[in-house]
Amino acid sequence: MLQINNLSKVYVGGIRAVQNFNLKVLPGEIVALAGPNGSGKTTLIGSILNIIKPTTGDVSYLQFEAGTKEFNSISSYIPDELMLPELLTANEYFDFISSIYKNKSSKSKRDTLIEIFDMSKAINRNIETFSHGMRKKTQLISAFMLDVDFIILDEPFRGLDIEAILVLKKLMKNFTNKGKSILIATHDLNIAEEIADRVAIISKGYKVADGKVHELLQDNHCQTIEELFLTVSNLKERSAGYEKLINNF
Repeated sequence: MLQINNLSKVYVGGIRAVQNFNLKVLPGEIVALAGPNGSGKTTLIGSILNIIKPTTGDVSYLQFEAGTKEFNSISSYIPDELMLPELLTANEYFDFISSIYKNKSSKSKRDTLIEIFDMSKAINRNIETFSHGMRKKTQLISAFMLDVDFIILDEPFRGLDIEAILVLKKLMKNFTNKGKSILIATHDLNIAEEIADRVAIISKGYKVADGKVHELLQDNHCQTIEELFLTVSNLKERSAGYEKLINNF
């Protein structure tokens, strides 16, 4: 179980990015993290990865604290940015990732992922020749080929074609059906509603909602997940304002 305990981060100048944030991602769960720009999502993910040191609180998986060798060996991460070594081929990149994880990857899983993402003809090409979608597929293959217990995905569907989106949805479900966990940060509320077991919404550094979408809709008297997002993030008044401006545009 991935657990975030009372996590807060205050930057220089007193800027409070995250405030007393608590979240559990249970075995077998996909939890979607959503929030407006500047809400604290990036700081939260950085804290889980031990890239950012929280001011207070901690992150752990079972008994392993974030940043430890044990924690890193059972987790993988796909950033929103396409940070890949462009002079390597995709196959060389997969070998590199496998070596970092001390070969905690399956050749058969890797070959299957290459096939289902339709990358067989590209894996021996330099990554610099890849389109946005091919680079994203390369990231996804490198994460799902590993024998890890949880994966953090930041906007994983961005740039993928329809077929790849369907493949990724099925991969995520297959991964959690084995008792493993996924935390996905996304602005796509419809995908979050479709694939996530729970949705956690962060606004101005605070967790303002956490639960199953249908329960959150009922509790907040909302009809859609978009309305829910605006309501709990205190953006409803702003929404009414820009709707008026658009209508008069």
